Amino acid sequence: MTRNIKFFSQALIITFMWSTIASCTKKFEDYNTNPANATDSMLQYDNIGKAIFLVQMQKNIMPNATTGDASVYQVAQNLCADAFSGMLSSPTPFGGGKNNLNYSINNGWTSGYFNNELNNVMQAWLQVKQRASVDAPEVFAVAQILKVLSMQRVTDLYGPMPYSQYGQGGFSVGYDSQESIYKTFFTDIDSAILSLDAFIKEKPEAKPIQKFDLVYGSDLTKWIKFANSLRLRIAMRLSYVAPQLAQQQAEKAVADPHGFITDNATEIARIQTQTGYVIVNPLYVIDVVYQGDTRMSADMESFLLGYKDPRIATYFKPSTQFPGTYKGIRRGIDIVSKDDRVNFSSLNTNVNTPVVWMTPAEVCFLRAEGALRGWNMGGNAKDLYEQGVTKSFGKEGFSASQASTYLADGTSKPSAYTDPVDAANNIAATSSDLSKITIKWNESDNFETKLERIITQKWIAIYPEGCEAWAEYRRTGYPKIFPVVVNYSNGVINTKKQIRRLPYPTAEYNSNGAEVAKAVSLLGGPDNGATRLWWDTKNK
Repeated sequence: MTRNIKFFSQALIITFMWSTIASCTKKFEDYNTNPANATDSMLQYDNIGKAIFLVQMQKNIMPNATTGDASVYQVAQNLCADAFSGMLSSPTPFGGGKNNLNYSINNGWTSGYFNNELNNVMQAWLQVKQRASVDAPEVFAVAQILKVLSMQRVTDLYGPMPYSQYGQGGFSVGYDSQESIYKTFFTDIDSAILSLDAFIKEKPEAKPIQKFDLVYGSDLTKWIKFANSLRLRIAMRLSYVAPQLAQQQAEKAVADPHGFITDNATEIARIQTQTGYVIVNPLYVIDVVYQGDTRMSADMESFLLGYKDPRIATYFKPSTQFPGTYKGIRRGIDIVSKDDRVNFSSLNTNVNTPVVWMTPAEVCFLRAEGALRGWNMGGNAKDLYEQGVTKSFGKEGFSASQASTYLADGTSKPSAYTDPVDAANNIAATSSDLSKITIKWNESDNFETKLERIITQKWIAIYPEGCEAWAEYRRTGYPKIFPVVVNYSNGVINTKKQIRRLPYPTAEYNSNGAEVAKAVSLLGGPDNGATRLWWDTKNK
């Protein structure tokens, strides 16, 4: 057992305490009380009463290790979406070797994002709404964008969620269908952009949230660009379930004269340490402080080494067990001892590495896919695909000429995988589980091959954002990542189709049971890891 197990225990105790409190109080209080939040006495100064809650929202979009405790991020994202997306794995035999990575789903882990986003992000959004929606709409507009960013991540993990009725009080909080939530995302973004645009026109030099904006320093024009980029991401998620709406909203995002994020130097959506705020990267804590609980995945090894991709050195460190080489861990294997693989490739992440939400490279790949589908994305699929790779290379410090050389490679393919500890985990070069996609764009390829090429390069570029990567894998089937070797779901989750969602927390059944039952009916299937979300319709 590693030292972070005690954090898991603390998290489970807190979850139990919340569920106990919720059983005898209004559900509203369960979702909207947090002893770590700003106190009334803190809210009497300057604009703090309106905007300080933006800090809380930003820090909790991805549960942040501000205090050096990354336990929530570890159980909520790293041992869920980061692994399910194929980006990262763990050498640690949590739960005696039976855990999320091999589909023995730990409810205490999967409840992490549900609790964090509702108790922290949405709670803070409600405070901004109550204090600023009328007399400071520009502050509320930023909160709206943050809410959409947060809740898209959550609904894409679970499905139907409390959204439109959040904060209305009562003994239960109603769940909305995922279809309803997604359509409301677009209207929320619309209203946010309108408010920000009006404020900028009236007060072009004003910086109303400068003390509380950890992303753009109160540059509201960049918040509009990010909102358009987020609209594009949300629209693309609907490409199979609601293609007309997806095209309409994607084209709206690209056509907006305010633009979308394009500049690596100034427009990446991320939070990082700055004056007055210290941001500790949670992956650094999980990797270093927790003594190696996360490592490079076998999938990342296969793609990055097979492609001779120089970004491997900015993402990971060579193995100390096999000096000079990179070695990843296959997900969902039988792990006996942490020592067997803890010296495989660790993460090239520092304590203050920024926590990234979205990059210009991702926007390019989204536009490339839209163009591939025949949408008006302001360019063709080939050019936008190549721009995405070039933007990603630039973000990691590589030149445009290096990107051009990479893009000209029409022969390299993902490499076979060898586990030096257990050959049962190997992936042979002839395996049907190994992707055969190349890098160079080929206009004569069919739609699916082009789509796989775009999504594979997007997957590499957005590392380590496992939530978005897992959602896109479920939507498209790409990149082609290895299935688990050991499946402890007792036949619930299909090994080849892989896990599709997270089950609702047990505490929700205890305190909001009728609404959870409604949510499950909206899912159209049982509350388990095999049931697909509303937008997950490809090859159903």
